[in-house]
Amino acid sequence: MSSDTGPRGADDVVARLREGAHDVPPARFDTVAVLAAARRALRRRRRRQAAAGVVAGGLLGLTLASPVHLAGVGTVTMPGGHRLRGVLGVQDPDRPAPAPGVDLDELFAHFRFGPPSPETMAREVAALRRDVVPVVEELRPVRYLSPASCDVFEYPRGTFSDDGACGGRPGERRFDDTARADLNRLRDAVERSGVPTHELRSATYAPDGALLTASFRREESGIDWNYAYVYSPDARPAEPRTALGRVTVTPIGATGWWFERSPDD
Repeated sequence: MSSDTGPRGADDVVARLREGAHDVPPARFDTVAVLAAARRALRRRRRRQAAAGVVAGGLLGLTLASPVHLAGVGTVTMPGGHRLRGVLGVQDPDRPAPAPGVDLDELFAHFRFGPPSPETMAREVAALRRDVVPVVEELRPVRYLSPASCDVFEYPRGTFSDDGACGGRPGERRFDDTARADLNRLRDAVERSGVPTHELRSATYAPDGALLTASFRREESGIDWNYAYVYSPDARPAEPRTALGRVTVTPIGATGWWFERSPDD
C-alpha cells in the first residue's frame, strides 16, 4: 500500500495540524511589573488588615469602657459592655446594666431652648451624686463659679479668685497653689459627670461633712429662664417671688433633688 493512500498514524495527523496552524507569538513576562503589582496588592491587603484591627480594637475598648461620655455630644453605651466588664472582673455583674445606645441630648441641647427632659434630669442628678458630691463633701465649698471670665472659689480655706477682686466677695484674694488645685479637682469632677454646670451656690454641710443642701446652676437654660439642680432631701426648697416672676421647683423623682426654674434677669 502506498504511503499516500494507506492509513495515517497519529504522528502524521499532528504534523498536518501543525502545518496549518497559525504561529503563536512567544509569551513574554515583565517580571519587574508583575513583582511591583504583587507588592502593591500585598500592601493594600496589609492596610485593610491594619484598619480592621484598629476598628476592632476601638470597638472592644469602647465596649469595655462604656458608657463613655463625649463632651458636647452625649453618652455612648455599647451593647455587651456590662457583661464584658463582669467577665473580666472589673465590675460587679449584679450591678444594673445601662441600656445600650447613643444619647445625643447634649448635642441637641445646643439647638433647643427650654428645660431638659425628665430622663435627662434624672440622669444628670445621678451623675452629680456619683461624681461631684463626694468631692464637694471633701472640700466643702460654699460657692464656686468657673465661667470664662473669672474663677471664684469660696471654701473653708478662704475666698479666692483669679485676680483677687473679680468675684466681688468679702475677704477675697488671689488664688494660691492649693486653692487652684482644689478648684481644679472640683472642675474635673464636674467634667466627668457630663452635667453642663459651672456654678455651685448656697452649699451647706452637716458637722460630719455630709452635704445638706446645694444648688448647681445648669448652663443650658432658656431665653427667659435660669435652671438649676437643687439638692435638698429634707425639705422643699424655697420658691420666692422676684420682681421678674416666681421661682418654681419640681421634684426629680424621690432622689432628694429638685429642678429649679427662676426668671433670668
